[in-house]
Amino acid sequence: MVALVSGITPVNPTGSSCLLCSACRFLLIKPKQTECGHRYCTACLENLFKTDNETDCNVCQKKVLRSKVYHDRAAENDAYATKIQCTAYREGCDWTGTLRNYLCTHRAQCDFHVVPCSNVAFGCEAIGARKKMMAHETEECEWRMALCPQCETFCVQKLLEDHIAICAKRKEDCPVCGRADLTKADPRRRDLDEHLRASQQTHLLQMLTLTTSLRSRKVSEGEGAESFQQHLTEKGGTRTGLASEPSKEEADSSWVLGERGTSEMARGADPGVLALAKKTEGLERSVCGLNKDLDKYAQVIEVLQQKCLHYEQVILSLQRKTRNQEVTGGLAGPSSPVSTNGVLVWKIKEFSSCLMAARSEQRPSFYSPVFASHPFGYQLCCRIYPDGDGNGKGSHISLFLAIIKGEYDEVLPWPFRQKVIFMLMDQVHQKHVKESFSPDLLSGSFQKPRSHMNIASGCPMFARHDLLLKPQSHYLKNDTVYIKVIIDTTGIPL
Repeated sequence: MVALVSGITPVNPTGSSCLLCSACRFLLIKPKQTECGHRYCTACLENLFKTDNETDCNVCQKKVLRSKVYHDRAAENDAYATKIQCTAYREGCDWTGTLRNYLCTHRAQCDFHVVPCSNVAFGCEAIGARKKMMAHETEECEWRMALCPQCETFCVQKLLEDHIAICAKRKEDCPVCGRADLTKADPRRRDLDEHLRASQQTHLLQMLTLTTSLRSRKVSEGEGAESFQQHLTEKGGTRTGLASEPSKEEADSSWVLGERGTSEMARGADPGVLALAKKTEGLERSVCGLNKDLDKYAQVIEVLQQKCLHYEQVILSLQRKTRNQEVTGGLAGPSSPVSTNGVLVWKIKEFSSCLMAARSEQRPSFYSPVFASHPFGYQLCCRIYPDGDGNGKGSHISLFLAIIKGEYDEVLPWPFRQKVIFMLMDQVHQKHVKESFSPDLLSGSFQKPRSHMNIASGCPMFARHDLLLKPQSHYLKNDTVYIKVIIDTTGIPL
């Protein structure tokens, strides 16, 4: 990403006063010199011009023409060699070094540099010092990935509690006998359901023993009929979860059990126990009906669980893809160049959708196909910001050139010094919008790549939005834009 640094002051402001911008009064970044001899940062001078071709000098108030402003390479060399302190010195960073080292290495490594959370694409709005954000991303961020303790599946921390509540491998206790660690929701196991079906006789005997014990307690302690009935109802509630429809053998055994229990109670000739047995049978029938409903809802829950697991995998995949894009600059792995003559014609379809995605920060930029300056030459690509970047944010298309690590870099001359021409193509009258620039030989963007790709550099104010968005625009037809890039191959040893 191309960004002009501001707010940098030299360690010795007095000795470096000639290297301070006449507008912002900070150290010059990409300095330009006016006819009257005063120096400005490129960004500051663009802010003075805005959309005009002339402005007043901040120091002497003389007229400054855009066409009479020159790149001050000597001042730039002196500025790059000036000793500065890190812009985060107020936050505790004690680093000092040259401006060149700050731009090339320290700024990307400083623990005190303010950065957003890496999960910003998923909704996290936290920003802070880099070292604090590392702890935030691993311990505090509600959008970080966490491991479910039951099924060992990764899930977004914010959704972990909801996931655990419906986890396919959550454990439950039997509501009748209290047996623990039974899996209920896993469609491949259903330990709880199998336990309830296999233990019906045992559970019925436990219930019969319970009712007899309660009856004895009623007689011995003289409890009232109403208190006894309420206590029985509470204990009977644990019957929930028995099988809905027992098999024929289970039904026969239940009938025999019922007969045996009834005969035992009949011998006692206690009408209260007989009535209690009848109520128990009624409760069993109610439980069977409830179990049928539970089975139906269990199927719905299984479907929802599968969907949740699918969405969790999608989220995890997107996070991995985002991390890979941050490492590689958003470009896929090495690929064959689409052209090897230093010319790229880039067709961008559905530009309106690209612009909307950039404005909503969903996809602020994207890359062109790879092309080469010549058959065994520099590997290049372009990076476009539909809604602009830096000075062009919100009003222009920003277009930058990036150098990619290539197969023949060892035998190519460095730094890259070829003139670059950008063209927004007129699809009707061939009145193309052209911008050109010569590489800054001191910039890290044009040195031999040490990683997959150098930082892109180019034109933050390449083309105004109103050229594209006005009615009957010649540059945007059928929601398609054509951009042509030409590399001047003069002087390259082919």
